Order: sequence, then C-alpha cells, then structure tokens
Amino acid sequence: MSESKKTVQIYFFSMDIERKKKGSDSTAYSMDAIILSLANLLATVVVKPEREKKHDIKSKKKIIWLDAVDNLQNGNFNLVIRSAKYDQSREVINTETMAPKGILKAPEDGDEEKTHLCIRFRDGSDRLIAICEYNNNGITANDIAAYLNEQFNLMHESTDEQYSYHASFQILPSADFLTELDKMTRRNLLRINMDISDSLKGDFWGIAGRDDIRSEVELRFKKKRRGKKFNISPELIRTLYQDTGATKIIKKITVEGSNESGSLTIDTESIQMKRSVSVDTCQPTNEINTKDFFNKIENLIDAEGVQACN
Repeated sequence: MSESKKTVQIYFFSMDIERKKKGSDSTAYSMDAIILSLANLLATVVVKPEREKKHDIKSKKKIIWLDAVDNLQNGNFNLVIRSAKYDQSREVINTETMAPKGILKAPEDGDEEKTHLCIRFRDGSDRLIAICEYNNNGITANDIAAYLNEQFNLMHESTDEQYSYHASFQILPSADFLTELDKMTRRNLLRINMDISDSLKGDFWGIAGRDDIRSEVELRFKKKRRGKKFNISPELIRTLYQDTGATKIIKKITVEGSNESGSLTIDTESIQMKRSVSVDTCQPTNEINTKDFFNKIENLIDAEGVQACN
C-alpha cells in the first residue's frame, strides 16, 4: 500500500506489576521474576486463536485482543493491540458525490484499529516504562491493563503458578509541573502519594489479616502557621519531584496554593509527559505503519534518556 505521514501523540507511563501473595510469604519481590512472568504471559496469549484471546469491553462496545508481540529481551517489549468498535450500523454515503451506498455493516461488524505500546525496563529499577500511542478510535492504557489482568487471571487459574499478578499504569509527570509550580506565590499544602515498600506490605497485611490493602500511602504536609501566612518551600517540592517517575517510589505530588489570580491546585498526575512524532501511514486505511512507529519511538527513547540500561 502507498504511504503518507501523520503526527501521532504518545503518552508516557510507569507500569507496575503487583505480585499478590499471602501475608506469611516472606519471599522478596523480584523484578526478574516479574519480567519473566510478563514475557510468559505475552508469549502464551499472542499465539491463541483470536476468538479465545479477545475481550469484550461492553461499556465501550469494543473488543480488544493482543495481535503481535516483539520480545526485545531484558524486559523490553513492543506490543500491537487491536480493537474493533461494533454496534455502529449507519447509512453510508459517498462524501464527494453524496451518492447513497446503503448500510454496509451489520451491528456485529467492527472497525479494526491498532494501538501500539512499548514497554521498557531500566536496569536497577523496580518499575517498567510504558509508552502508549494515543488513538482516539482505539483503546487506552487502562483498557490494556484490564486486558492484561484478565489474561493474568486466566493463566493463574489454569496453571500451578504460585502468585497472581495485577498490572497498572501511572502517568509519568511532565516538567511542565515545575513551570506551574513557579506560578505559585504561596504553597499551603503538599500531598505525596508513594508506594509501601515490599517488606512493609507483609507487616501491614499481617496486622490487618488481609492482603487486599492498596500498596500506596498518602503523606500530607502543611507549613507551620506564622501569622496568617503559609508557604512550603518550592525547593523541597522540586527535590521531591526528582523522586517521581518510573524508577522512584513517589507516584504523585499534589500542591495546593495560590497567586494573585486566586487559588491553584497542581499535581504530577494531570500534567503528563507526552510527545508528538511523525509516523508513516498505510493507505487507504491511514493506519500507522507499525515498523516505522516502533523505530521512531526507539529514537525518541534514546533522546529522552529513558532507554533501558542493559
């Protein structure tokens, strides 16, 4: 097919894979074991017949399935996830001639879309970085996480795997957060969301007698009142910001404050790291050329300094 180009927006996430275990189990959390489990899952699912590996997102009237996996080794993967929107039967016309063409799709017919996802591991960290293509007609990172978790559960039920796993995506903050921070003249409240360490999880779960407590805590800081003024140091917030991201335990920073325009609230979750790339497309569908997309993303990863340190 002939090719043209279009600009695609991509979003950066940290990818967590939680290993669910009993409180009495003191086995250390191992990223090597997590990566191996993820690799086994992807290899198992991708070779399934399409009818067996599809998942129906009923709320969106879409089906989703893992179409292709390229295991680059050492925790690095390129994924192609396909989806199809169904229950959209309409009268069709030629938009140039305005000639009617009738109803060309049955309710069960769907329009296929590709969504690309890159997963990268940084040696020495405890999280994965995920880079997801934004496709308005495709699926979201949360949809992909739900799909992977369903497949993790199916694998856990059908094998003797000791642990079950749960994948989630958290957005990576953009440096624009610091730009917005500089606009504040007063900073009244600082909230930090961070992971509980793997060793502490066992203690928390042991006390509670259950293992379904969220593995995240929120810390709240207020500056001591001096007269009528509050002000948390921006240098402190900048230092904490350096500990956010895919390789750190701080998952979110929220700052409440004000300036001459009024009250302001900023957080690293809503100011997300994103980029735009120009990618070859295939005609007549105008779908992204998968090979060119992954090549462009690899170049971008190198430039952004988040390439896996193997």
